[in-house]
Amino acid sequence: MDERNVEPYWLDEKDWLCCIEFLPKDDPESRGYGADAVGYLVEYAQVTDTRILALVGDPDAEAYEILFSFSSPENKNLFLDLARSNEEMGDSYVDEELTVPTIDEIKRARSLAMVLPDDVVGHTTLISTTLMAGREGDGAPYAN
Repeated sequence: MDERNVEPYWLDEKDWLCCIEFLPKDDPESRGYGADAVGYLVEYAQVTDTRILALVGDPDAEAYEILFSFSSPENKNLFLDLARSNEEMGDSYVDEELTVPTIDEIKRARSLAMVLPDDVVGHTTLISTTLMAGREGDGAPYAN
């Protein structure tokens, strides 16, 4: 069987959001900011049982689309609340940066490690792990 003809099993999931992060190699500050944002979102996805995938949005602009599929409306609301509570993201990120992806985008999406540059995957893992350690260390449902 040709893997390219097999549709991803997540196509049946109904509730998706997507954001675009720019990760320019020639601008370390912007790349770091984008990687931080993805790291926060990865942790919020873990906390809320949310699937997180990615695809290259525009290779020339070094733009990546990060997609989220929510397991329940409650988990989606918690995910959005966590993003809003983040001082670096806030209401404007949720209101202006998150959109609904197309079916074609969902079909092409893959795991973060398959899509994002290795240094960004490492950075996002560090951010997510640090947030998780803070959450587990104080017994709170989430510590920012």
